[in-house]
Amino acid sequence: MLTRNEIDDFLKKARKRGERTLSLLGKYQEFIKALSTPIGNELLSDLITKHEILIDKISNLNATDEEKMMYKVVRELILVWSTRIANFNEAVNSIKKGE
Repeated sequence: MLTRNEIDDFLKKARKRGERTLSLLGKYQEFIKALSTPIGNELLSDLITKHEILIDKISNLNATDEEKMMYKVVRELILVWSTRIANFNEAVNSIKKGE
């Protein structure tokens, strides 16, 4: 992941913004670690599969009202999870680049 030297160099250059970036890393680190476990991978895979099934039913106009509501929940979860993953990766890349 990141070395101590990368983090130290980043903090020297970025100062307050660097502290915010590290805070973001800490905030999402447990989530990212959880997704890296077998159960986390299974949960993410199940969520994506459910999304594919529901979007297919909706696009074919075969979805029930319950499936439409379920799609909204699944879509929201995917958006939240993908935002967390993207923010975490951006923070890691920012530190590695020393920005």
